[in-house]
This record gives sequence, C-alpha cells and structure tokens, in this order.
Amino acid sequence: MSVGSIYCWSMWTPKMTTLTGVVASSPNDFTLSEVVPVFSCAAVGLGMGSAALGTWVDKVGPVKAGTTGSLIWFAGLMTAAAGAHLQSLPLIYAGYGGLGGIAWGLLYMTPVSTTMKWFPDRRGLATGITLSAFGAGAAIAPPMIDYFTNMFFEAPDYLGAAADLALMTLDDGSQVLAADPDTQVIVATATDAAKVGLDEGVYAVGTGDSGAAGAFASLACLYGGVGLVSSQFMRAPPDGWMPEGYKVAEDNLTGGTDIGLPVDVAVKTPQFPLLWLTVFGNAVGGLALISSSKMVMVDIWGAALPSVVTASFATGYVATLGSANAFGRLSWAVGSDFLGRKNSYSVMALGIPVMGSVPYLISTAIESGAAGQESIVPLGVFVGGSVFAIANYGGIFSILPAYIADLYGSKYSSSIHGAALTAWSASAIAGPMGLAFLRSKAEREAIDDLAQNIDPAVFESTFGATFDNRESLIESKTLTINKLMEIAAEGTNDPTPHLYDQTFMMAAGFLGVAAVSNQLLKPPNVKKLLETTSKNQK
Repeated sequence: MSVGSIYCWSMWTPKMTTLTGVVASSPNDFTLSEVVPVFSCAAVGLGMGSAALGTWVDKVGPVKAGTTGSLIWFAGLMTAAAGAHLQSLPLIYAGYGGLGGIAWGLLYMTPVSTTMKWFPDRRGLATGITLSAFGAGAAIAPPMIDYFTNMFFEAPDYLGAAADLALMTLDDGSQVLAADPDTQVIVATATDAAKVGLDEGVYAVGTGDSGAAGAFASLACLYGGVGLVSSQFMRAPPDGWMPEGYKVAEDNLTGGTDIGLPVDVAVKTPQFPLLWLTVFGNAVGGLALISSSKMVMVDIWGAALPSVVTASFATGYVATLGSANAFGRLSWAVGSDFLGRKNSYSVMALGIPVMGSVPYLISTAIESGAAGQESIVPLGVFVGGSVFAIANYGGIFSILPAYIADLYGSKYSSSIHGAALTAWSASAIAGPMGLAFLRSKAEREAIDDLAQNIDPAVFESTFGATFDNRESLIESKTLTINKLMEIAAEGTNDPTPHLYDQTFMMAAGFLGVAAVSNQLLKPPNVKKLLETTSKNQK
C-alpha cells in the first residue's frame, strides 16, 4: 500500500512547477514537460528493475525482497525531498523516478508471486486482493499529500496589486520591480492565486515554500516504516505445496506450482509480443490520466465549471481514481477467474468510445455554460468514464500475473512477469510524455491565437514587451493563457479545456491496438516447448 502512492505524481506536479514562484510558475521553475516524465522514469525503473530482479526475488524470498524494496522507497522519497529543497531536477528524477521505480518493482512483484503460490487454484483472486492494496495506497495518498504540503507551505512575500506597482520586463522575458531590479517578481492572476488560497497580485520570487520538500520527507518516514514492518510477515509456501483438495488435471501443465516455461523460452514464443502489445496499448491512456489527473481536472473542468471544480474537488477526483484502481484490480481479477483472462481484456475495449468522447463532452459543457445553462452532467459523465478507464487499468495488472501463469505456468512467473512489465514501462513513457507533448503543443497554439487578437497597445502595457517578443515571454512563463484571458475581448472562449483533446484521441487509438493484439493471442503448446527445451539441454 505504501508504494501505491507513487501513482499520485499528479498531486506533486503543481508543486514541482512552482518551487520558487509558489503561487505560480516563475522563470526559474521547472516546466510541465520537465516534471511529467518523472513518473515515466519511475515506470521505466519498475519495468527494468522487475526484469532484472525477478529471478533474484524468486531466489531470496519475500522477506528480504520486501525489506530491500521498503528501504529503497524510503531513500527515494528522501532524495526527492532534497531535490525539491535544492530545486534540483536530477535529484528529483533520481529519487522519485530512479530509486522509486526500483522499489516499486520489488514491492510489486514480491507480494504477487508469493500469494499466487499460496493460491494456485484462485490465481486471479489472489493477485486481485494483493494488487488492490496498490490502488488503495493511491486512494489515501492524495489527502495525505495535501495535508503535509499545506503543513509546510509558506506564502511568498506579497508586494501589492499589479496596477499599483511599476514593473520592468527584462530581455529574457522575466519581470522585476522597476524600483528594485534585483527583486524578481511574478504576477499571479486570480485563477493562479485561488489555487493556493492567496490574493491576485505581485509576489517576490524565492520567498515562500511550496511545502513539497517537507511533505516528501514526512512520507518517506511514514511509508518506509510501514513497508519495513509489513515485509517481515510475508512467507512463501513450501516447495510443492498445494491447497487441500486441489488437484491439477493431467493435461493442465500450467495449473500447478512447480511447472512452467523458463523466461528465456517464454519471451521467444509468438504469444509474448502479442501479450506485450496488449498490456502496452491498454495501459497508455490510463497512465496518461493517472500521471496528470489533478492537472487534467483543473484545466478542463476548472475552466468550464469553476463554481464546482475547486482545489478540494480535484484532490477528491485523484483519490476517486485511486479507489477505482483498487476496485478494478480486485474485481477484474476475481471476474477473470470466471470470464477468463482473454475475455476480460476484451471487455476493456469498451474504453475506446469512453476516451474518444471526451472532446465532445467538453464542448457540450462549454456550450451549455455560454447559453447560461451550466450543467454538471458532462462532468459527471467524464468522472464516470474516468473511473471506468482507471478500473480497467487496474484490472490489466491484476489479471496479468494469472494470464502469464495460464499461458506459461507459474514456476517462473515472476521472471516472465518482470519481462512483460517492460510493456508497462514503455506505456508509461508514451502516455505521460505523450500527454505533456500534446498539451504543450496545444497550449502554444492557443497562446498564439489569443495573443494575435489582443490590441497591441494593451499587450505591451500588460507584459512590458511587444507581441514580437512573445518567445521570451512564453519561455519565462510571463505570457500564459490565464493572463491573456484577463485582457481578451469579452466573449472570448478560454481554450484551456481543449488542451487535452488530442491526448484522449491518442489513448483511444492505443486501446484499439490492444484489443486487436488480445484477439490474436492463442495459448502456446507448453508440453511441446518443454520437450524441445529438455532435448536442447541434453
């Protein structure tokens, strides 16, 4: 449960992009494109670590593997805390991304492989119960992160209203006080300030604390301690152990606990690439949403329904997705024991129209608001679709270990599972980084469109530079959609809700790839492969 909180990177993203500005991004702060891939880095650590350490986990047992994973998770969060305090992006990547990913892999594989060995007759149920704890960790983490970041939060120095101060825009696009050029400032809009409970106006850069460093350190101690204690209670069954009354059919070579294809044989079968693509395609959309869920909710629905979607609502949304993750891991795992693994993955293809319909829902909400008939129905449908999508995402990974055991046997399932998780690592790059790229592209296009329709004199008066200097203004985060909307003509539509349209269409496309791959997947002839392997070894 402790490492399940790694799914809540979206709760950290706003803090990571405002470490020095605090109330809004300053020129010295990291960009969204720089911090979103931290989650992708953790995913790569999970995949690569699982592939490399799968055999080691089988060898040393659950106590040593769980203890090692817990200590690494503690070290990772403490390193991230140092990175946030020092504003060092490499340390944040090394801590949350690198060490966090390795810990994730160890604390993921260890309980899964152990419980499957205890319950060979109910593999789906065993993995579902175990992995639902990861989702539960993601469900309880958002309010905890909010609590600790608020505890350590310090507001930056407020210098006054923008209209009352003389500001100077430098060549790099940053702004300073005209009376004191050494004091770098940011101008926080009402939208920016509301996110942290402050007033709009001018704030001194580098004078507050986002609370991220203290929160990371606090959670490191909490999660590290819980994981360390819990690991001491895990035990694997004796070799050859079987539940009372459970008998494996003679023709079912993959139903027991001591039979299976070695990983080097399994990955060379035609079924493995299809399984890999099935996992990859199904996971891309879920990971894109999970990695940036708070930002997605605030950007899309905070602009479309500002009276409903507050900061606390967004936090609740992230927690709801964590609960959906947990529910999906358990319900899909149990259901797959009856539906079958392949059929269960087939049902997940229903996520294609769910993802593809999001742009339409957004347009409907905006049109209703413009007509003076604000409706929360599109928001409700979006939240429901998100819950379905993330429940499916959770199901992908609770079904996967049992799917692997059904296809290849459970003897070497940890090693094969580790190899299959490289698909998840790839999806964790394609999903979050794809979202960051497509969002940044859409944001830049939106800024250009808005700026071109602003009166040049008003633009120069507001930003202290002409439209031709917009490149430096954008790079320094002085020119934003929020600031342009404050000086745009009445009736101008805020483009923010549509920044993710292409991302959701991308997710729908990858779900289609997964659906086709799953349909092409047929069980391998394990008996023949074992005989061939045995002959080759003689």
